Amino acid sequence: MPYFVLSLFSTIMGALIGIGGGLIIRPCLAIMDVSKNLATFSSAVTVLAMSIANIVTHHRRGTDLKLSGTLYLAFGSIVGGFLGGGILNYVSTAIVNTGYIFVLILVLISVFGRPFLPSMTVHNPIVQFAIGLVTGSLSGFFGIGGGPFQMVALILFFNLNCKDAAVQSIVITMLTTISSVIRYSMDGYIDFSLAVYMIPAAILGGILGSIINRKMTDKTITRIFCMTVMLMIGLQVMKVAGLI
Repeated sequence: MPYFVLSLFSTIMGALIGIGGGLIIRPCLAIMDVSKNLATFSSAVTVLAMSIANIVTHHRRGTDLKLSGTLYLAFGSIVGGFLGGGILNYVSTAIVNTGYIFVLILVLISVFGRPFLPSMTVHNPIVQFAIGLVTGSLSGFFGIGGGPFQMVALILFFNLNCKDAAVQSIVITMLTTISSVIRYSMDGYIDFSLAVYMIPAAILGGILGSIINRKMTDKTITRIFCMTVMLMIGLQVMKVAGLI
């Protein structure tokens, strides 16, 4: 039951603000003392289920996914997700948990600093692919689907607002997560012991999140995104410090 509730809440938030849900699931599973590989795999397959449900719901409601402008970013993310999943084998749980804190801080700084930066739209396919490679690698390494990293890339380098970026982020996250799950499977850590509870909730969360997204303003989504990232930073710091 705790895993179902965690998955439902995380994927509703993930679908709503484009973070995929893994941003919340991964550290919460770590707090619950779930092993690194099991947490990573469970988070990835949950995010995959959510993103598929979310995209289908958006499509049926006539949302324009507009992926053509970020196609090379998506390709880079797929390759990066595969590479990042392989790197996970060579690092400890402590490094993953600590690195996660610093990456989330960078995500938060990027979103807060966006109004003070000049507008930028990257058109060069090679640069787009390189950006996707970085965001996809981070996604595969942390097993969070890449949503927060894709959101930052779409906001900073493709001049999208948070609401539009949230929709595109979910599409790219789905592609990235597929490559990550394939890599995890190749490395032999396939364990659906938690996913059987989390996937049904993720499908429901993906549907509800897409419906709520259409009713909210960009400003509201931006605020929710920032508050969610700050909450996850706090929880992760407390976990690393041994306070929880």
